[in-house]
Amino acid sequence: MSEAGVTRAALMVAALVVSTVLGPRVALPWVAGVALLILEQVALGGRLSGLLGAWLDWASPQYRQRVIRHEAGHMVVAYLLGIPLVGYVLNPWQAFRRGIPGYGGVELDQAPIRCWQAQGGIPWGDVDRYGTFWMAGAAAETLHYGHADGDAQDRQQVIRLLSGIPSAHPWVTSAKLKAQLNRFLRQSQALLQAHPETYAIVVQHLEQGSPWQDCMAALAASLEQEANQEV
Repeated sequence: MSEAGVTRAALMVAALVVSTVLGPRVALPWVAGVALLILEQVALGGRLSGLLGAWLDWASPQYRQRVIRHEAGHMVVAYLLGIPLVGYVLNPWQAFRRGIPGYGGVELDQAPIRCWQAQGGIPWGDVDRYGTFWMAGAAAETLHYGHADGDAQDRQQVIRLLSGIPSAHPWVTSAKLKAQLNRFLRQSQALLQAHPETYAIVVQHLEQGSPWQDCMAALAASLEQEANQEV
């Protein structure tokens, strides 16, 4: 049974137990609410309840700041590694309207991914770059807060990358996988630590909700200024 199926079954059992213990009159509103929740999960795949959860999280300034720092890490590392992005969404409602789970995030250009699929495998050079990109959010959180909270989906993306490597590069043990994830994390941290001013500027633009083009222009200008200072 799928995870969603297990959740629905658990809700149904809980509703039956409550109705037995409290009686049908007292338990009726609660059971009706459970029924609506199950219907929403079946009909809409849990998108409305997911939107509500994302809004409750987004209401916390501390949560928003952590998300912004996480996504700024992705953005800076992507630019440094030449990974094409097409935009970002940092708003639960906008993400919901576009079919993106949670609060959104940076959006990858899908053209390279389609190219890998057509070729039947991912070159190691691209795995290294994209793996470092995916761990950049966790790297940014770790550098600022000492640990990462929002990296579960990013780690899954790295696992998918590694599973797409041709068979000459097997990743069959959890120890190898963990070592590779940590290596990507260290590479991301090194890139962010090398460009702290640029990272801070991107964070500021995301806090202000700047348009994508303005974020990219500010990022590029900051890196150019850093390069000129080093000459």
